[in-house]
Amino acid sequence: MKKKYLFIIILCIFAVCSMIVLFMLRQSRHGFSGENYIYDSTDSQCNYSEHTVLYLDASGILHLIETSSGKDIVYCDRPNCTHEGFSNHNEKPSCPAAFSGLGRSGPVLYNGRLYFIGNMSNEDVFLTQYLYEMDSDGENRKKTATLEGVQNIRYVLYREQYVIGAYCNRSEINDEGQIINDNKPEAGIFVIDLDNDKVYMGDKVTGEQANITGIYYEEGAVYYSIIHFGDDVTELMLEQAAEDNVPLFDYDNMLYEIYRYDIANGNTTRLKTFDHINSLQLLEGNAYYVSQEGCFVFDKKSGKTKELPIDKGDKTLWGGFAKHEDALYYTLFDSGSNEVTYYRMENGKSDELMKMLSEDSFGIVNICGQSVYINYTDDKGRVCLGVLSIDELNQGKFKARKLRCYDEE
Repeated sequence: MKKKYLFIIILCIFAVCSMIVLFMLRQSRHGFSGENYIYDSTDSQCNYSEHTVLYLDASGILHLIETSSGKDIVYCDRPNCTHEGFSNHNEKPSCPAAFSGLGRSGPVLYNGRLYFIGNMSNEDVFLTQYLYEMDSDGENRKKTATLEGVQNIRYVLYREQYVIGAYCNRSEINDEGQIINDNKPEAGIFVIDLDNDKVYMGDKVTGEQANITGIYYEEGAVYYSIIHFGDDVTELMLEQAAEDNVPLFDYDNMLYEIYRYDIANGNTTRLKTFDHINSLQLLEGNAYYVSQEGCFVFDKKSGKTKELPIDKGDKTLWGGFAKHEDALYYTLFDSGSNEVTYYRMENGKSDELMKMLSEDSFGIVNICGQSVYINYTDDKGRVCLGVLSIDELNQGKFKARKLRCYDEE
């Protein structure tokens, strides 16, 4: 008799916990559907907003993380769902959190609807991607736009009535889906108008290792950065340089470019080409780059370049730049002391925020409103995604709230 009551109690507890999870998911979808998401620069299947993170796990199951609580919830409100993803044994999973496709992007909640770019069909899987629109709970999916000749999605933004995306292709594939040239790199951007589902394709950029490194939307225009080798650099030259360990080959031959695409007239304008630089980062459409001469910013509107007042001394820039409103964040590494120092620059003046050993340091992934998303290693040696508030960062307080442990996924 006691076992029977114990079993009933366990069932009740499970039911209550399930209802709490479903309530949290529905509240999250309703409360945060109006937020703007920003892509992860290294993971096309993860997107961030001020209050939530959306990501696909290794099985293609969509998760939502509430930044304030750190709760990681499977994006499904079906009772008793097993949350099984796509596989050879389950080609049509019933879970609304399941997504599939080669070269896909992560689903994003926008204006009360859920959107996804990928190819969940068995047609032209190497040549075509689709925009899927569905209810906010992942149900009632339908294809609304087609991206032909697109292999891998790099980044996607949802702004105003537009879906803005970047892609890269690496192979030439015939109509039968066969690879006829495994080294034909090209990269470009696309825009989908959600009002009429019309697709706009920007000009392609070719060249060895051609890739999009950032996109930004502002006032009907898309700004994007591209990296590639010049036309005179061949695959054989790259292989030979790697085999011979040629110093500064990339530095001497790699090209970085900033483009503007005007949606209304379809014009693509190259704003600037950079060579002999170490790195370039697109922030709010402006190009922040590092060369042997120092750190600089190219302004997209004026077309002018100015040097940033960063005194590196014998230190090196650690990671990239990050922006929040008028403040620029950067980090310097001192190899002598093995220390990393974090700085905040505003109006040309830099303030030191905090200092720590390199093994204890963190890297800023994105800043969304008051949330600063970071990658760091926890006390158990696991690589994690965490979050700080912008106030904690500005006050030099490293109190990360753990959101994901990549090593456990």
